[in-house]
Amino acid sequence: MQTIFKIAFLVGLIGGSIQPAIALELFGVNLNSTNSAELRIAVKTAGARLIREGGEDNWFDVYDSSDALAGSIRLYLGFVKQDQRFAFAEYEFKSLNPAQMLSKLTTKYGAAETHAGSFISDRKYRWQRDGIEIELSSDWQHHVTRLSYINPVNMSVLLAERASYKSQLATEAESFSIY
Repeated sequence: MQTIFKIAFLVGLIGGSIQPAIALELFGVNLNSTNSAELRIAVKTAGARLIREGGEDNWFDVYDSSDALAGSIRLYLGFVKQDQRFAFAEYEFKSLNPAQMLSKLTTKYGAAETHAGSFISDRKYRWQRDGIEIELSSDWQHHVTRLSYINPVNMSVLLAERASYKSQLATEAESFSIY
C-alpha cells in the first residue's frame, strides 16, 4: 500500500511541476496565433487611437498609444500582408531614459540579455519568450525609447514582401515612359 502512495506522490510531484506553456500576450491576445483583425480590436479596446491603418503602400498601422500605455506616444503594428499574421508591435516613449520600463520588463520577463553599444546610452535589452523577441532600446536620433515585440519568422516574411513590392514598383517605373 505504501508503494502505491509513493508512486502517486511521485506522479503528483512530476505532474505538478510541469507548467503549461504560456503564450506571450499583448492586450490579452496571443502574439503567435493572432491576426491583424483580432489584434487591432484588442488595441483599440485598450484605448489606443488609430492614426493610420496599414494598406497597400503602408506596411504598418500607427496608433496614438498614450491612453493604452502610460508614457508611450505611439504604437506601430505590422502584419504579413499575405495572411495577416502578426510580425511586430513597437511602442515609442517620449523619454530617453529606459530605466523605469526596464524595471517593469525585468519583473515580468526576468533578467535581460544586455547588448552594449558604442556608448552606455546605446545599450539594448533583449528577452526571448515563446518565439517572440522583446527589445528595449533608446533611439537617440529621434529622442525616444522603443519597446518592440517581434516574431522573427513573420518579420522576415513581411520584409521580403516589402522588398518585392518595392522592386515591382521600381520595375514598373522603369518601364513607364512618357516618350
